[in-house]
Amino acid sequence: MIAWCLRRSVVSGLALMAMAACTSVPPEAASSAVPAPKAFLERLRPADLGREFEAVQLVSVSRDDKVIVAEVRLSVRKDRLMFVAQDMLGQRLMTVTWTGNGGVVEERSPNLPALVSPAGMLADLVAICGPEEAVRRALEQTGSQLVTDPGGRVILRDGKETLRATLGWQPGARWTGRLMYRNVRAGYSVEVQSVEQS
Repeated sequence: MIAWCLRRSVVSGLALMAMAACTSVPPEAASSAVPAPKAFLERLRPADLGREFEAVQLVSVSRDDKVIVAEVRLSVRKDRLMFVAQDMLGQRLMTVTWTGNGGVVEERSPNLPALVSPAGMLADLVAICGPEEAVRRALEQTGSQLVTDPGGRVILRDGKETLRATLGWQPGARWTGRLMYRNVRAGYSVEVQSVEQS
């Protein structure tokens, strides 16, 4: 999302995320800060987000001195959420569709490293931006804990931090502003500039 990152390859950045993850865990768990991301999403529904909207997000992922950028388009309806990411040349990297029956369908570019999970990335976003009580309940059912403070969220698993996030808009408000989080498990940081469409 940041202009000075345009020279970096999104694919190489996603490969970086994959290399940071442990290969002995399932792909969706390797790239997600939310432990058991698919189980987490199965315990929620798009309707739990509270309203229907469209948003465009510029996502910057960094680890060490490397930064990559992608554009994400979100479409949220009561019965489904669609998450589409493309590189800065307009080439689609991934699509994930989360439906009202709790199902998650992934479509991936052949250029996307195997350990990068679209469902895992979606789980992180929902855990950070979703309504607190719904997120807390779903995390607890998968053995994790949500800790909140004004403007921030932390996810713990077995007392260890897996995610720390700062959200630049109020709970329930339009998804417009800046979101930052640290995926402690995989060792990378994400900055999101989000604009909800009117």
